[in-house]
Amino acid sequence: MVSDIAGVPVNDGDRLRVQTWSPEDFDITEWSCRPHNFDYSLESERAPLRFWVDADPHTQKVIAYHSHINMEEQEITIWMDGRPHPAENTLHTWSGFSTGEWDGDVLAVTTTHLKEGYERRDGLMRSDRSVIRTRWRRIGNYLQATTILYDPVYMTEPYIRSSMMWVNDPNMQMPPYPCEEATDTAVPRGKVPHFLPGKSPLPALNKDLTDKFGTPYEPRLGGAETMYPEYIKKMKNMPRPPKLAGGAAEGQR
Repeated sequence: MVSDIAGVPVNDGDRLRVQTWSPEDFDITEWSCRPHNFDYSLESERAPLRFWVDADPHTQKVIAYHSHINMEEQEITIWMDGRPHPAENTLHTWSGFSTGEWDGDVLAVTTTHLKEGYERRDGLMRSDRSVIRTRWRRIGNYLQATTILYDPVYMTEPYIRSSMMWVNDPNMQMPPYPCEEATDTAVPRGKVPHFLPGKSPLPALNKDLTDKFGTPYEPRLGGAETMYPEYIKKMKNMPRPPKLAGGAAEGQR
């Protein structure tokens, strides 16, 4: 169900962004090699990850941790020396500015100064005023990252996600991620692909379509209420759209 934002605490502004998004965004030259933010890449299928340490040669105190992720070859520096975050209007980047501290055996990282970026690659965005707190925890040979997104522009509540898909591998080979601009479809130069609100043909935004689970239309529009288990009971009383996306009517499956 492309453009489904169930379970995300969006406000009306972010919901409109989703409704106006077009997949052809990825086909214009300006976006063909547009990086994804480091925090987004943590949930990517191309997420081999490497960490290394920067220590003071005289005291051996850790100054910073550095990390490189394969997806779009994004890197972060996590400053551990107590330095403050820059002023609000300082340059924003794809990986932002991060500081860290140890909370027991968890590395707690605070990231600011991020460019606007995707939360999902179907129009769901977070703003450049977002603050992300990431908690890195090693569990045996596995590494877990829990991210908590605070976005005063597009979210009404914190948005929490957790990934544990990395296993310690001293022999890991990090492949390059080359990207060259290319024209995938014939999108005229200067055109900004988009849909007017309520006019998107994407399945999740069509109130007459459902998926193989018979998902109602309302939950697909997201909102803080859709994050909680209690919402499932409410969904049971919602009408189900009559048609199955990409197939026959829902009742004819």
